[in-house]
Amino acid sequence: MSSPERALEVPGKAFREMAKERMKARHREEVRALMIAASREIVLAEGIDALTIRRVAKAIGYCGGSIYSYFDSREAIAIELVREGFDRLNEFMKHAHEVVDPIERLHAIGYAYLAFADQEPASFRLIFMNQAKLSDQVMAEAIERHGGFTTYEFLVDAVRKVLEMRNVTSIDPHEIAQLAWSTIHGVATLRLTLTAFPFVEAETLMNHSTSALLCRLGIEPPLAAPTYEVRA
Repeated sequence: MSSPERALEVPGKAFREMAKERMKARHREEVRALMIAASREIVLAEGIDALTIRRVAKAIGYCGGSIYSYFDSREAIAIELVREGFDRLNEFMKHAHEVVDPIERLHAIGYAYLAFADQEPASFRLIFMNQAKLSDQVMAEAIERHGGFTTYEFLVDAVRKVLEMRNVTSIDPHEIAQLAWSTIHGVATLRLTLTAFPFVEAETLMNHSTSALLCRLGIEPPLAAPTYEVRA
């Protein structure tokens, strides 16, 4: 073989190896995405307790042993679903980010939170009711990486802007944000848990709680609370 032919062979071989590695990586990504999708369907249909590695492997037509190279435990899959759930919550908050008026933004955040619980109850249950330990881990990761939990920091910022608008400096915005979150979370959770109870409309309860919060801050609530159609 001449030198030019040999020179052409080496790059060709290197390219084939690189292409092969890329195909492997793409295949792993596709299998991993299939596993997450199958896991989501299982949890949505039957709850988190039905999620097992063997069940996921069967759903995507994979042998049980090899699937552990993607996720080493049921908990590893569950935490990915929790992360995905928080991402969905942030999607529901997108409209609230566009609201300029601070008081209206507080209402918009509450509506978005209730809409998430109402439209995606399985995700809400997963991240706030069924897998609290994993959710706590995801929140801790967010705080470590980004300095805060995105949705909560957005709420704090909205409260802070309301306080600044009214020149209130004696109240910690975190106190008000956590009170607001606890209240609206309680409404959402009770409505998911006690389905037969004749609750007042969630939006009505949310509007009353927001008005009470504003009164606590010495702010006159709007006569007519804004309404929002929220979908992610």
